[in-house]
Amino acid sequence: MSEEILLIERARNGDMISFRNLVERNEKLVYYLAYDLIGNHFDAEDISQEVFLKVYNSLKKYRGDAKFSTWLYRITLNTCLTARRKKSFSAAKKQDSIDDYEDLATHSYQSDPERLAEREIIQKNVNRAMQKLSEKEKSVFILKNHNGLSFNEISEIMSVAVGTLKSLNFRALKKMRDELKDFREEKSGEEVKNEM
Repeated sequence: MSEEILLIERARNGDMISFRNLVERNEKLVYYLAYDLIGNHFDAEDISQEVFLKVYNSLKKYRGDAKFSTWLYRITLNTCLTARRKKSFSAAKKQDSIDDYEDLATHSYQSDPERLAEREIIQKNVNRAMQKLSEKEKSVFILKNHNGLSFNEISEIMSVAVGTLKSLNFRALKKMRDELKDFREEKSGEEVKNEM
């Protein structure tokens, strides 16, 4: 029996230390998926808490047919989609702040303000481009390209046929390329100027 299955069994029987261990093992997975889907640090934290509350309340229903991480992805994705439908995020909250980037930046970015500024510009352009995707396209794009899941795993999470997922991912990639085309051209023009 794997350690994760053992923790799940103990947590089902009311062992809070085992449940806390499950949360600690998976909190980054949940937070980063929520952040990628919502685009806001504070809402991602709220959603993460809501996800783990749902997990705690539903743990007895988890049958183990799918991997625990797949089950968590499904709960996180559904919670994010519900939150996006219920709540219209204000423009101020949608707009990424420098604090979010500083929290996520590595030490090398923090010690190099120019690299941090460049990273912020890139992230803002990517976030803007992602706003053009439908909810399903965005979900597939993030699960496949950010989280590295296979189409079979995404099919389990979203209950969508693999062929449909491939089509959604293809459309998302095309839209992203089209949206980022001007930014890439501008960026390559700057690089040519800097080399002169």
